[in-house]
Amino acid sequence: MMAVCLGTALVTALSGTGSEIVNWGLSYHHDGTAPTVSAWGAELLQKYDGMYLGDTSQKQVYLTFDLGYEAGYTAEVLDLLKAYQIKGLFFLCGNYLQQTELVARMQNEGHQLGNHTNKHKDLPKLDEAGIRKDLTDLHLPKPAKFFRPPQGRFDEKTLRVAKEEGLRAVLWSVAIVDWQKSPKLNVEQCTQKVLERVHPGAIMLFHITNPGTPEMLRKLIPALQAQGYSFGELN
Repeated sequence: MMAVCLGTALVTALSGTGSEIVNWGLSYHHDGTAPTVSAWGAELLQKYDGMYLGDTSQKQVYLTFDLGYEAGYTAEVLDLLKAYQIKGLFFLCGNYLQQTELVARMQNEGHQLGNHTNKHKDLPKLDEAGIRKDLTDLHLPKPAKFFRPPQGRFDEKTLRVAKEEGLRAVLWSVAIVDWQKSPKLNVEQCTQKVLERVHPGAIMLFHITNPGTPEMLRKLIPALQAQGYSFGELN
């Protein structure tokens, strides 16, 4: 089986006229500093109390996971987080709520559950009523504080409606291409990419759809700790 770990990063430059769509992208520096992002996207996040960075004054990172469906590896990831006493933030779509045992375990073990919309629609293409419906049709065990727009696509309307629903947008500052079901991730390569991109306050995005993900996290967590990083919770 061929192993892969891609990681091309790019930034969408936008003019900042309220209707512009942000395709969230990152330009990494590989020097321990936060990536360059869309200036307009960052401005919108600030305006609507969103974030893509945690506390940059601390050598701390935050693990977040986007889950649209269960591929069979989440329990192993939860075991790993439990062993290291790390709390993650899991952004769930409506389909994932069928995994009642896993969702209950996330909650019982102290992880945060975030809103990734009910149907994973392209929110900027919807009107306000459509955005609101896709957010409010997701019925988590308890109301979510955080929201992540599908595919990292948003506009001012999206963030405004989300904030009106009491949701704070959370994007990310470190990611790799890890959402394919196959081929298996190249664990060494993916771990190295994350270590090259990490910085204080990094909000890390992962998916749990590939058989290599638990193995990668098993190598990555102690590697980050060896560099002096701890794992925090967003608030």
